[in-house]
Amino acid sequence: MDAYEKNIIDFGKQLTEKDITEANLGKLSGAHPDGIVIVCMGGSGLASEVLRGVEKEIGLNLPIVIWKDYNLPEHNFKKPLYIFASFSGNTEETLSGFENILKSGKKYLLATVTTGGRLKKLSQEKNIPFVSFDAGSLTPRQSVGIMFYGLTKILKSAGLNVKVKDYSKAIKPEQFRNEGKKLAVLLKDRIVVIYTDEAHRHLGYIWKIKTNETAKNPAFNNVLPEMDHNEIVGFENKNFKTTAIFLKSDSHPRIKKRFELTEKLLEEKGVCVIELELKGKTELEKAWRMMLLADWTTYYLAKLNGSNPIETKSIDKLKKLMR
Repeated sequence: MDAYEKNIIDFGKQLTEKDITEANLGKLSGAHPDGIVIVCMGGSGLASEVLRGVEKEIGLNLPIVIWKDYNLPEHNFKKPLYIFASFSGNTEETLSGFENILKSGKKYLLATVTTGGRLKKLSQEKNIPFVSFDAGSLTPRQSVGIMFYGLTKILKSAGLNVKVKDYSKAIKPEQFRNEGKKLAVLLKDRIVVIYTDEAHRHLGYIWKIKTNETAKNPAFNNVLPEMDHNEIVGFENKNFKTTAIFLKSDSHPRIKKRFELTEKLLEEKGVCVIELELKGKTELEKAWRMMLLADWTTYYLAKLNGSNPIETKSIDKLKKLMR
């Protein structure tokens, strides 16, 4: 068993606050911000996408801005809570915003989520509230669970009435292995596109990222109904071997009809269509279950592609060139 496979099997252990270390969170007590700005990149940002996808369910009634760029976004919040999330703690873009805030000398509500690196070092030196965890053999895209619980721990510390269930015993990773292995065969040597409704955009995006990074396979995601107003025309060209994954859930009746008709039209164009139903009692449970299926699928697709599921050589090379 390699490290990547073991991390999938152990994913349930992330779905709790038990292994999260905290420091200075008391400084956020009673803060009650009027908006949240999460600064993040890549795999480190996937937890923020999940957070925005389940915000209503967990009782988070504040606007969320997710910023994936240098510096900081503009907004109209009077009392924002800035959360800087970087798995390694050395993400260039995320650090640029964090260091700019520190240099400004202004008092902002700040917190960080990281395993170490410069972000943790600066947080410790400046007594900035932070949560951290042991990176172990995890890759950033495999740490979505524990980074999500790190984010919600910060939000609760800031006086927000966020309620998140511990799923560490409820989610069984092995349950999705065989289905993932079968799906991988249908994705081999094909461009992969993932479609969802707007409410589940985050899950389509996570499928895309894991297919790109783990399996080294081209993948893209979009949402319905927007896809039906442009992207669907691209499939009139039958020269591209494509598999389309539709993640289906309870949606507006017209969206359900669009899914059915879009799938049928793509099949007529020679596209391999896969329909996956989002299952779970809550949106968060649906997210964890679907994420595990994506993990197993892309892990086995990496094997079929002859790729190392852990390595991301192009990302590493680009980082080196940027330095």
